[in-house]
Amino acid sequence: MNGPGGHQRRRRGQGAGGGNAGPKGRRGGGVVDTTALAGTGIGDNKRSFIETALLIALTEESGHGYALVDRVQQLVGDQLYVDPGSVYRILRLLEEAGMIRSSWESGDAGPLRRTYTVEPRGRELLRSWATVLADRGNALLALSELAQKQLT
Repeated sequence: MNGPGGHQRRRRGQGAGGGNAGPKGRRGGGVVDTTALAGTGIGDNKRSFIETALLIALTEESGHGYALVDRVQQLVGDQLYVDPGSVYRILRLLEEAGMIRSSWESGDAGPLRRTYTVEPRGRELLRSWATVLADRGNALLALSELAQKQLT
């Protein structure tokens, strides 16, 4: 099923579009196709923020679930509520797509916990998201300036 813009939409449980995120071609070679992981709907915008924040957090240091949820909430601020369940779903999708990997480690106390680490493909995806989000930010800024101009 194709979503807006002709991008392939995934149904729950179908993984990350076959697992092959390839060059988008929009900004030159080596850019990861972000549509393989997130679409273009309103919920997908929220997901793109969370996904980008997760990748930033994992480039800072490896982390486990709840620490990552806290860090993502810090990174996105009051722009959206970060649901822990959403974070774990995105972590699973990123891992299935080869963007991150996880391993079980023992903590200071308590049971084993899954620790996540970013892979080189995840760094490429983060670079692509940085470009996409900068473009979105510029478009939003231009729209905001136009709205202000119309009100004066």
